[in-house]
This record gives sequence, C-alpha cells and structure tokens, in this order.
Amino acid sequence: MEESEAKILMKYKIRALPLISAVALFALLPASCSALAQEPGPPPMGGPPPAMDVDKQLSSMTKHYALSDAQKTQIRPILADAKKQMDALFQNTSLAPEDQFAAMRRIHDDEVSKISAILNDNQRAKYQKDQERMMHEPPGDPGPPPDGGGGPPLPAQNL
Repeated sequence: MEESEAKILMKYKIRALPLISAVALFALLPASCSALAQEPGPPPMGGPPPAMDVDKQLSSMTKHYALSDAQKTQIRPILADAKKQMDALFQNTSLAPEDQFAAMRRIHDDEVSKISAILNDNQRAKYQKDQERMMHEPPGDPGPPPDGGGGPPLPAQNL
C-alpha cells in the first residue's frame, strides 16, 4: 500500500469514528433509558421530610420533656399546623430554594415560639437548648455522645 493510500484510509477512519460513536450511542440509549426507568430513584423533592409525623413528634417530646396531658393537648395542634404548612410549602414548586428555606425557617421558628410558651421553665430550657443544638449540627449528625467519649477512631479517607 502506498503512502498516499494510507493517508486517505486514515482520513476516512478519522472522519468515520465520530459517526460510528454516535450510532453506537443511539443504539444503546433506549436500553439504558428503560433500565433507568425501572430502577427506583431518589424520592421526589415535592414532599415533606419523613420525620414530620405529628404523633411521632408528640410521643418523642412527651418522653423527652415529660409533657403533661394538658401540654400534649395544647402542643398537638401546633405540630399539626406546622406539618400542614410544611406540606403546602413542599408542594409549592414555584418557590426558589432559598425562598423555600426561608419559609421553612419561619414556620419552624413560629412552632418553637408557640411550644416554648406552653412549657414550664425546666422543659423550656431543655427544649431551647435542643433547638439550638439542632440548628448548629449538620443534618444526620447526632453530635458527640453525652459522656464526651468517642469510640474508636474512624479510618482515614482518601480524598
């Protein structure tokens, strides 16, 4: 094969490569889309967080703050109203994320204020301390154990 023929063949191979790649991509695309459609994805953003169950919140608060029956009766509607507002907020897809966060913060602050007014001094101090801790810890981080201890050191991560 002569040098000029080799150059011509190389030229066509180079030009054909993108075309072959595109054909292969489009041939595999339907199969990958149907596989993705069958796999469960992350939960949609349009719903409330799972922790927003009024009965579970009230039960947890009752145990943690030793709520009286009268306090439970007063706090339940506050939790239910906050849940209703949060549900409506999560259904509103027209809000920008920062506006949604600001609205969530207002709902939460209003809930904390109303609940604090129902608690006695000891309960209120503990509740407000817990609220402060929640605001300063990253989500999902329970913080250090109450005894200040840690457990074994975590292995180093390669970043």
